[in-house]
Amino acid sequence: MALARRTAEIATAATLALFAGAVIAGALQLNTGWAPTGPQPGYVPLRLGAMLLVVSLLLMFQAARPAAGEPFATREQLQRSLSLLLPTVGMAVAMAFLGTYVAGAVFLAWMARRHGGLGWPRVAALAVGAPVILFLIFELWFGVPLAKGPLEQAFGY
Repeated sequence: MALARRTAEIATAATLALFAGAVIAGALQLNTGWAPTGPQPGYVPLRLGAMLLVVSLLLMFQAARPAAGEPFATREQLQRSLSLLLPTVGMAVAMAFLGTYVAGAVFLAWMARRHGGLGWPRVAALAVGAPVILFLIFELWFGVPLAKGPLEQAFGY
């Protein structure tokens, strides 16, 4: 099974159009004009949303034209893409429950082992070292708190 290029392009253009509509709707809730002090809060988002909408319509028009039925991606290519996308989405969801550092450590360990082919000692060093370094940089040096989970709360952060 292969996903047709035309189907993928139309779906991408439609998704972009929906996103552009959301940007435009959000911008219209703000002042979108020009004040004596410069652009108002909705000025740039409105124009960017309009540009995104125009681009999405052009993409839809281009995808709707008759063209060769070449596949967008084969089954194997889609599986490889999903093997990266699904863990990334899983990490984003896990961050709400486990916090940035623990979710990031699990994600890094999975990706390093599955896709990087690293041995367990290097996986452990990466999965522990990177979150510790990020914690030191963001929490202590920059003073920017990231999402915390039960582990960080147990340590008093």
